[in-house]
Amino acid sequence: MEHLARAKAPRSRIYHHMAEGMAFKVTVALRSSRVEKWIRDVKRDFLDAAPTKCVGLDCEFTDPREGDQRAVVLQLSVATETLVFQICWADEVPQVLKEFLQDGNIRFCGAAIDKDVQMLSPYGINITSEFDLQKILPNPTNKPTPSLYDLTNSTIWTNLEKKKRKKYQKKDVAAQEKEDELILDGPMFH
Repeated sequence: MEHLARAKAPRSRIYHHMAEGMAFKVTVALRSSRVEKWIRDVKRDFLDAAPTKCVGLDCEFTDPREGDQRAVVLQLSVATETLVFQICWADEVPQVLKEFLQDGNIRFCGAAIDKDVQMLSPYGINITSEFDLQKILPNPTNKPTPSLYDLTNSTIWTNLEKKKRKKYQKKDVAAQEKEDELILDGPMFH
């Protein structure tokens, strides 16, 4: 039997997506150099001239049932630009990112952001200006804690819906890689 070498996935990809009549650019990165470029670009193109500097922040975590929970993906959004930094598989966490997230002139906004801040600290990241939108914005629902989708739909008059998560199933590495590839190559990111 011949063993075929499998081509490695690209270290970063850029996707363009249209939604709600707007064009979005999503940068998926593993390399610190791509993260540094994204930060330089959004500072130059959006933040430097903005009187109020806001960046959306979210993290995805490992499953707590798997042991020590940690941040796997850091997502940052500015205007129509989004960075998806696969932090736990990255070559390094760049100092430029750490300094960016410590900039007290930038408001980092998210839902239940305290958990994100906590999960990023093992990477040497200390966010000093975080804002939990669930605590700041008026609750447009009857729920005790509105979701980020609820807040977004109420604030910018959209009708976005969160996709339902499938029940947790342990998958082998090959199956998970194939699923991840399908998600990243799907129509949402093109």
